[in-house]
Amino acid sequence: MSDCRKKSVLLLKGDKKENMDDDLFVSMLSQNGFEVTCIPVLGFQFVNLDLLHKAIYHPDEYSSLLLTSPRAVEAISKAVADKELLHSVWSRKPTYAVGSATQLSAENIGLKVKGSESGNSEQLADFIIKGINVVCMTVYETSANGNLQKCLEEFIKDKGFPEYLVFFSPSGVNFAFPHLQKLGFLGNHDVKHVAIGPTTEKAILTQGEKVFGVAAQPTAQHLCQLLTDV
Repeated sequence: MSDCRKKSVLLLKGDKKENMDDDLFVSMLSQNGFEVTCIPVLGFQFVNLDLLHKAIYHPDEYSSLLLTSPRAVEAISKAVADKELLHSVWSRKPTYAVGSATQLSAENIGLKVKGSESGNSEQLADFIIKGINVVCMTVYETSANGNLQKCLEEFIKDKGFPEYLVFFSPSGVNFAFPHLQKLGFLGNHDVKHVAIGPTTEKAILTQGEKVFGVAAQPTAQHLCQLLTDV
Protein backbone atom coordinates (compact mmCIF):
# COMPACT_ATOMS: atom_id res chain seq x y z
CA MET A 1 0.00 0.00 0.00
CA SER A 2 1.44 3.37 -1.01
CA ASP A 3 1.09 6.63 0.88
CA CYS A 4 -1.07 9.21 -0.85
CA ARG A 5 -0.43 12.91 -1.32
CA LYS A 6 -2.67 14.70 1.16
CA LYS A 7 -5.28 17.11 -0.24
CA SER A 8 -4.44 15.93 -3.76
CA VAL A 9 -7.52 15.44 -5.95
CA LEU A 10 -7.56 13.59 -9.26
CA LEU A 11 -10.68 14.28 -11.36
CA LEU A 12 -11.49 11.56 -13.89
CA LYS A 13 -13.86 13.47 -16.14
CA GLY A 14 -14.90 13.60 -19.78
CA ASP A 15 -12.68 14.75 -22.60
CA LYS A 16 -10.55 17.87 -22.92
CA LYS A 17 -13.34 19.82 -24.61
CA GLU A 18 -14.99 20.31 -21.24
CA ASN A 19 -12.40 22.89 -20.21
CA MET A 20 -14.91 25.43 -18.91
CA ASP A 21 -16.52 22.92 -16.58
CA ASP A 22 -13.11 21.59 -15.52
CA ASP A 23 -11.98 25.11 -14.63
CA LEU A 24 -14.89 25.49 -12.20
CA PHE A 25 -13.88 22.36 -10.31
CA VAL A 26 -10.18 23.21 -10.38
CA SER A 27 -10.61 26.82 -9.27
CA MET A 28 -13.02 26.12 -6.41
CA LEU A 29 -11.07 23.17 -5.04
CA SER A 30 -7.78 25.05 -5.43
CA GLN A 31 -9.21 28.02 -3.54
CA ASN A 32 -9.96 25.64 -0.68
CA GLY A 33 -6.43 24.31 -0.44
CA PHE A 34 -6.60 21.24 -2.69
CA GLU A 35 -4.08 20.30 -5.38
CA VAL A 36 -6.22 19.37 -8.38
CA THR A 37 -5.50 17.49 -11.60
CA CYS A 38 -7.96 16.60 -14.38
CA ILE A 39 -7.35 13.57 -16.57
CA PRO A 40 -9.79 12.91 -19.45
CA VAL A 41 -11.27 9.42 -19.21
CA LEU A 42 -13.71 9.49 -22.11
CA GLY A 43 -13.88 10.29 -25.77
CA PHE A 44 -17.11 11.08 -27.63
CA GLN A 45 -18.43 10.48 -31.11
CA PHE A 46 -21.63 12.13 -32.29
CA VAL A 47 -24.27 9.91 -33.89
CA ASN A 48 -27.77 10.32 -35.36
CA LEU A 49 -27.27 14.00 -36.07
CA ASP A 50 -29.50 13.68 -39.13
CA LEU A 51 -32.36 12.41 -36.96
CA LEU A 52 -31.73 15.16 -34.42
CA HIS A 53 -31.75 17.75 -37.20
CA LYS A 54 -35.13 16.47 -38.39
CA ALA A 55 -36.60 16.54 -34.88
CA ILE A 56 -35.39 20.07 -34.13
CA TYR A 57 -36.89 21.31 -37.41
CA HIS A 58 -40.29 19.80 -36.50
CA PRO A 59 -40.93 21.48 -33.14
CA ASP A 60 -44.71 21.07 -33.44
CA GLU A 61 -44.28 17.33 -32.85
CA TYR A 62 -42.83 17.87 -29.37
CA SER A 63 -43.95 19.71 -26.26
CA SER A 64 -40.55 19.99 -24.58
CA LEU A 65 -36.86 19.14 -24.77
CA LEU A 66 -34.84 17.13 -22.24
CA LEU A 67 -31.03 17.43 -22.22
CA THR A 68 -28.99 14.97 -20.19
CA SER A 69 -25.50 16.45 -20.57
CA PRO A 70 -23.49 19.30 -22.09
CA ARG A 71 -22.53 16.87 -24.85
CA ALA A 72 -26.21 16.59 -25.84
CA VAL A 73 -26.33 20.37 -26.16
CA GLU A 74 -23.23 20.31 -28.34
CA ALA A 75 -24.94 17.75 -30.57
CA ILE A 76 -27.81 20.19 -31.11
CA SER A 77 -25.34 22.92 -32.05
CA LYS A 78 -23.76 20.63 -34.62
CA ALA A 79 -27.09 19.45 -36.03
CA VAL A 80 -28.79 22.85 -36.28
CA ALA A 81 -27.24 25.62 -38.34
CA ASP A 82 -30.20 27.98 -37.83
CA LYS A 83 -29.72 29.17 -34.25
CA GLU A 84 -32.64 31.57 -34.71
CA LEU A 85 -34.94 28.54 -34.73
CA LEU A 86 -33.78 27.70 -31.22
CA HIS A 87 -34.34 31.28 -30.08
CA SER A 88 -37.71 31.85 -31.74
CA VAL A 89 -39.42 28.46 -31.37
CA TRP A 90 -37.72 26.12 -28.90
CA SER A 91 -37.12 28.87 -26.36
CA ARG A 92 -40.92 29.03 -25.93
CA LYS A 93 -41.09 25.34 -25.02
CA PRO A 94 -39.99 23.89 -21.67
CA THR A 95 -36.39 22.66 -21.76
CA TYR A 96 -35.19 20.41 -18.94
CA ALA A 97 -31.55 19.79 -18.07
CA VAL A 98 -29.61 17.45 -15.81
CA GLY A 99 -27.20 19.55 -13.78
CA SER A 100 -25.97 23.13 -13.86
CA ALA A 101 -23.29 22.49 -16.51
CA THR A 102 -25.97 21.30 -18.94
CA GLN A 103 -28.11 24.32 -18.08
CA LEU A 104 -25.26 26.72 -18.82
CA SER A 105 -24.52 25.05 -22.15
CA ALA A 106 -28.19 25.15 -23.14
CA GLU A 107 -28.58 28.80 -22.20
CA ASN A 108 -25.54 29.64 -24.30
CA ILE A 109 -27.42 28.48 -27.40
CA GLY A 110 -30.59 30.37 -26.48
CA LEU A 111 -32.69 27.82 -24.61
CA LYS A 112 -34.53 28.51 -21.36
CA VAL A 113 -33.95 25.72 -18.88
CA LYS A 114 -35.89 24.18 -16.00
CA GLY A 115 -34.95 21.43 -13.57
CA SER A 116 -31.19 21.99 -13.59
CA GLU A 117 -31.18 21.64 -9.81
CA SER A 118 -31.85 17.97 -10.46
CA GLY A 119 -28.42 16.42 -10.20
CA ASN A 120 -29.28 13.20 -12.02
CA SER A 121 -31.88 11.74 -14.35
CA GLU A 122 -33.89 10.09 -11.57
CA GLN A 123 -34.32 13.39 -9.75
CA LEU A 124 -35.20 15.12 -13.01
CA ALA A 125 -37.89 12.52 -13.71
CA ASP A 126 -39.48 13.43 -10.37
CA PHE A 127 -39.36 17.10 -11.37
CA ILE A 128 -41.12 16.63 -14.71
CA ILE A 129 -44.86 15.98 -14.80
CA LYS A 130 -45.42 12.27 -15.21
CA GLY A 131 -47.67 10.63 -17.79
CA ILE A 132 -46.14 12.16 -20.91
CA ASN A 133 -44.77 10.32 -23.92
CA VAL A 134 -41.00 10.44 -24.18
CA VAL A 135 -38.98 10.04 -27.37
CA CYS A 136 -35.38 9.03 -26.58
CA MET A 137 -32.61 9.80 -29.05
CA THR A 138 -28.96 8.83 -28.67
CA VAL A 139 -26.85 11.65 -30.10
CA TYR A 140 -23.38 10.63 -28.91
CA GLU A 141 -21.47 7.53 -27.89
CA THR A 142 -18.66 7.26 -25.37
CA SER A 143 -15.34 5.49 -25.71
CA ALA A 144 -12.21 5.26 -23.60
CA ASN A 145 -9.44 7.82 -23.84
CA GLY A 146 -6.67 5.91 -25.61
CA ASN A 147 -4.00 7.77 -23.61
CA LEU A 148 -5.58 7.16 -20.22
CA GLN A 149 -3.01 4.71 -18.85
CA LYS A 150 -0.11 6.89 -20.01
CA CYS A 151 -1.70 9.91 -18.31
CA LEU A 152 -2.19 7.99 -15.08
CA GLU A 153 1.39 6.70 -15.16
CA GLU A 154 2.70 10.24 -15.61
CA PHE A 155 0.50 11.46 -12.77
CA ILE A 156 1.88 8.83 -10.36
CA LYS A 157 5.45 9.58 -11.45
CA ASP A 158 5.04 13.31 -10.89
CA LYS A 159 2.72 13.43 -7.87
CA GLY A 160 2.27 9.96 -6.39
CA PHE A 161 -1.19 8.67 -5.44
CA PRO A 162 -3.94 11.23 -4.76
CA GLU A 163 -5.91 11.37 -1.55
CA TYR A 164 -9.16 11.67 -3.53
CA LEU A 165 -10.03 9.96 -6.80
CA VAL A 166 -13.22 11.48 -8.22
CA PHE A 167 -15.44 9.71 -10.78
CA PHE A 168 -18.08 11.59 -12.74
CA SER A 169 -19.99 8.87 -14.60
CA PRO A 170 -20.57 5.10 -14.66
CA SER A 171 -18.88 4.87 -18.07
CA GLY A 172 -15.88 6.70 -16.66
CA VAL A 173 -15.69 4.13 -13.87
CA ASN A 174 -15.91 1.21 -16.27
CA PHE A 175 -13.27 2.55 -18.65
CA ALA A 176 -10.86 3.67 -15.92
CA PHE A 177 -10.93 0.71 -13.53
CA PRO A 178 -8.80 -1.73 -15.57
CA HIS A 179 -6.02 0.89 -15.76
CA LEU A 180 -6.41 1.87 -12.12
CA GLN A 181 -6.11 -1.79 -11.15
CA LYS A 182 -2.85 -2.21 -13.07
CA LEU A 183 -1.31 0.89 -11.50
CA GLY A 184 -2.23 0.21 -7.88
CA PHE A 185 -5.02 2.74 -7.31
CA LEU A 186 -7.48 0.01 -6.30
CA GLY A 187 -7.12 -1.77 -3.00
CA ASN A 188 -5.01 1.15 -1.81
CA HIS A 189 -6.95 2.26 1.25
CA ASP A 190 -5.13 5.59 1.38
CA VAL A 191 -6.88 6.57 -1.87
CA LYS A 192 -10.48 7.63 -1.26
CA HIS A 193 -12.98 7.01 -4.07
CA VAL A 194 -15.55 9.78 -4.54
CA ALA A 195 -18.62 9.59 -6.79
CA ILE A 196 -20.57 12.36 -8.50
CA GLY A 197 -24.14 11.12 -8.08
CA PRO A 198 -25.74 7.83 -7.03
CA THR A 199 -25.44 6.05 -10.39
CA THR A 200 -21.69 6.61 -10.38
CA GLU A 201 -21.56 5.41 -6.77
CA LYS A 202 -23.33 2.20 -7.79
CA ALA A 203 -20.83 1.63 -10.61
CA ILE A 204 -17.90 1.91 -8.16
CA LEU A 205 -19.55 -0.46 -5.69
CA THR A 206 -20.23 -2.93 -8.50
CA GLN A 207 -16.48 -2.96 -9.19
CA GLY A 208 -15.92 -4.03 -5.58
CA GLU A 209 -14.48 -0.77 -4.25
CA LYS A 210 -15.69 1.26 -1.28
CA VAL A 211 -17.05 4.77 -1.83
CA PHE A 212 -15.75 7.46 0.50
CA GLY A 213 -18.47 9.98 -0.37
CA VAL A 214 -21.08 11.01 -2.92
CA ALA A 215 -21.66 14.55 -4.19
CA ALA A 216 -25.39 15.12 -4.30
CA GLN A 217 -25.19 17.13 -7.53
CA PRO A 218 -22.58 17.35 -10.33
CA THR A 219 -21.29 20.79 -9.37
CA ALA A 220 -17.96 22.09 -8.13
CA GLN A 221 -19.71 23.53 -5.09
CA HIS A 222 -21.17 20.19 -4.01
CA LEU A 223 -17.89 18.34 -4.54
CA CYS A 224 -15.93 20.98 -2.65
CA GLN A 225 -18.42 20.87 0.21
CA LEU A 226 -18.12 17.09 0.41
CA LEU A 227 -14.31 17.17 0.61
CA THR A 228 -14.05 20.12 2.98
CA ASP A 229 -16.64 18.73 5.41
CA VAL A 230 -14.42 15.70 6.16
